[in-house]
Amino acid sequence: MTLTLSYVARTEVGLVRKTNQDSAYVSPTMLMVADGMGGAAAGDLASAVAINELRDTDGNGAGTGADMLEVVAGAIARANDRIRDLVALDSSLDGMGTTVCGLLFDGEQVAVANIGDSRGYRLRDGVFERITRDHSWVQTLVDDGRITEAEALVHPHRSLILKVLNGQPTHQPDLELADAKVGDRYLICSDGLCGLVTDAAIAALVGGDDPEQVVDQLIRIAYDEGGLDNITIILADVVEDGEPGPTLVLGAAAEIDLDAPAEEAEDTRPLPSEGPRPDPQAREKAERARYQPTTKGRAKAWVKVALGIVLPVAVIGGGMFGWYSFTQTKYYVGDSDDLVAVFRGVPDTILGVNLSTVLEVHNTHVSDLPLFYQEKVRAAIQVPDLESADRTTEELRVLAQRCIAQREERARATTSPSPTNSTTPDNPAHPPSSASPSVSASPSATPSPSGEPSPKAPEDC
Repeated sequence: MTLTLSYVARTEVGLVRKTNQDSAYVSPTMLMVADGMGGAAAGDLASAVAINELRDTDGNGAGTGADMLEVVAGAIARANDRIRDLVALDSSLDGMGTTVCGLLFDGEQVAVANIGDSRGYRLRDGVFERITRDHSWVQTLVDDGRITEAEALVHPHRSLILKVLNGQPTHQPDLELADAKVGDRYLICSDGLCGLVTDAAIAALVGGDDPEQVVDQLIRIAYDEGGLDNITIILADVVEDGEPGPTLVLGAAAEIDLDAPAEEAEDTRPLPSEGPRPDPQAREKAERARYQPTTKGRAKAWVKVALGIVLPVAVIGGGMFGWYSFTQTKYYVGDSDDLVAVFRGVPDTILGVNLSTVLEVHNTHVSDLPLFYQEKVRAAIQVPDLESADRTTEELRVLAQRCIAQREERARATTSPSPTNSTTPDNPAHPPSSASPSVSASPSATPSPSGEPSPKAPEDC
């Protein structure tokens, strides 16, 4: 008995977006979705890079069993390196990233890979379940029981992703190997579907007999919820002795030529799919007619307006833009809803515009830190670069773990006092400090407000 995949794949721009930043790749041995992010910072390019690396791996053969995990991990790592290199060559791409979600298939097993908030599902024997876990902040809230799945769909921070493929070496995908079974149905999708529609709503449709119709219905309910994002769906059935399906590249990866010379890069980026392309000559003619003076007096008046109003505004605007650009070269470690996060910019607003954006959110709770560091994080710890930010967040994580251990030790000592423990006059409920965990045991794990070690700072948990 030979198992094969029978699949349907579709990608759509949606009702709001003007371009498709999703990419997908399907073949008899690989099903992958990549959801680019970064907007003007080229999310479409990031997703195309990821899919291109995965496609090249599939073409060279992905092996079987556990070998598939190594192969897909290597392809994702190379895609991450490529994104890092592209950003290094062109600073305007800084901030781009992509999710990657999907599976490799060897005829007996599937190797599931995931980073970000695109999703993989499996329908087996009537049971519909996720086979991936979102790397998002709202998913941590759902896991902790603080919000429901329905609340996560409308949470104001639902787009905050904790791990994504963006050139950072610390972001590693989840990898898992599972057996395949005749009758299994796999759904791989971007959050244009799963970010708007509950699992229950998807489960009600995914088991339909006609895969094409199922995909149509899933896209329809995504549109019914607003169609706010690009929608990419792969639906695949494990069948016995079926004919191999076609190999397809969809979305941004089908539009962007990654092998084009750098000077042609802009020409290879996809244009918006709606409406006719503008005629540059007609537009230039219209602009000339619009501003063509009809009399000498009017021309002089226009010049006066330009010199008296437009020019000062342009100078002020240029200065503000230059200042804003300067702020975006800064980084700090701060508080994002009680989680330690790395920000780009400065912790301030001007004219209602936030001058910082979240780059990374870590699982370290600010409330678990020593009181001194809680204040420092909430006030923003300035760091010179991302490498220093990584060191600072790691040091804060160690401090938080030690505080948690110290509090647990105190709780145990309070609830179950031991007659053999000695006490001190200052704190009779606890044994001497040498018998309990100490947050100051490792000075190097104590960051200062500048992000550098400072062993003398207070560490009151």
